[in-house]
Formats: sequence, structure tokens, C-alpha cells
Amino acid sequence: MANKSKAHKEADESAKTSKPAVPSVEKALDVIEYLSETKDGATMKELIQGLDRTMGELYRIVVYLTEKEYLTLDTDTGRYSLTLKLFELSHRHDPVKQLISHAVPLMQRFSAMTEQSCHLGVLSGDNLLVLASESSPRAMGYSVRTGALFHMTDASSASVIVAHSDDDLKQEYLGHFSAGKNRKEAQHRLEQSASQRYEVSQSALVSGVLTLSVPVFNMKGVCAALTCGFIVQKPEAFNAEDTLKILRKTADELSRSLGAVDLL
Repeated sequence: MANKSKAHKEADESAKTSKPAVPSVEKALDVIEYLSETKDGATMKELIQGLDRTMGELYRIVVYLTEKEYLTLDTDTGRYSLTLKLFELSHRHDPVKQLISHAVPLMQRFSAMTEQSCHLGVLSGDNLLVLASESSPRAMGYSVRTGALFHMTDASSASVIVAHSDDDLKQEYLGHFSAGKNRKEAQHRLEQSASQRYEVSQSALVSGVLTLSVPVFNMKGVCAALTCGFIVQKPEAFNAEDTLKILRKTADELSRSLGAVDLL
């Protein structure tokens, strides 16, 4: 019993010493959130009143945030305001840069293995924007330029992304097609892409190119599409069916690296 009592005492002491850290973080976030909603900043008195805290609770927090340059103090008015530091920190982990950095090594591996080109696309308004592309290692081939824009109705990448998106985006996409046969075909295309989680179609822009397109997911849902513009080459490294399998595995690996779970 003596050892158990001693262990309990040590745990209690540990809890006592670690407790203040959590409220301090909470109060710091409260200050930041409060100032984010005030156009002209706030004085220490206004912070105390607005957050229903005491001077003892907030003074050290505000001083520390100011020293770390999250806040700035106007010495003439005594008002504290947010700086741009949080904005700058958020852009060090730009989701687009993160997507590209994770995708490029996998795309390079795919192209080296299959000897086909591939590109990574995201939706940008009504367009498909190519964020990254990797050419075939062969002397001749087909590839899509990084930075290229295609209308969403002309790109398999776009239809695959839309197929795995919410209903509002689907309706926006379908709105680009005339009522009747064209819209029904587009609807069927989305339904098929959603059910099989890939699309295989003849390129709408280049004759002789078979587009193989697969969605890419992050923890929030679909975020991009990985597409191969497959062309028949001699000698053939892989046929279209096998190339699609490798593309799907590559897209799944990319999705997991971005935090996606429960992939089919």
C-alpha cells in the first residue's frame, strides 16, 4: 500500500505541475481569436473585460505573445493587434505545395516504370489546372504542360474530381451541358467514375490518346486527380489495363500520404 500511495502522490504532483500549461494555451488562443474579431485591436482592459478574465490571468500571456511577434502594441493608444505572423506560418504549409511535394516523387516513379507520362490536376473555377507533370523517359511521347488550363468539360481529370465531390459541384458541372442526351451522358459519366473510382476515355482534345484518370484524396475528401495520357508504344512496357492498375496504386499511395483513410 505504501508504494501505491507514493505512486499516487507522484502522479498528483506531476498533474499539478502540468496543469497550468493547458489553461495558458487556452487563454492565448482566446486572446488571438478575440483580437481577430476586433477591427481596431483592444487595450489590456478591453481584453480583460471581453474575455472575462483577470489581469493576473492575461498579462503574462499578452506580453509573451507580443514578444513572439504574434501581437503588436501601439504605445500611443495602448491597443494590441494581431500581426501577420499566423498568416505567414500558415503559408509555410501551403496545401498546394504539400500536394505537389508528395506527388512528384510518386509520379516520377510511375513514369519510369510504365514509360508513360502523367500529370496532376486540380479544379480552379470552371477549369482543370495542371499542377505538375512528368514526361515519359522515352525519346518520343505525349505529355501535358505544367500550368496548363483546360475547361472542366474537356478534361477527364475534372470529371473524376467532380464525380467524387458534393452535389452542388456536380450540378454546376452538368450545367455546362445542353439538356437532353448530352447532359444524360455527362451524368452517366460521373456515376460510372464514382462507382469504379477511375475513368478511362478517349481524349477530347488529342486523337489517339487514351486518358486514364484516378482521384486523389486527402483527409477532407477528393483534392486532385492523377492522369496518364496513355499512348501505344513499341515495344510496349505495359498495356493500358496494367498501366491503370499501377496508376491506381500510385494515386492510393499519394492519398494515404495526404492523410486519406478508408480507401476502397
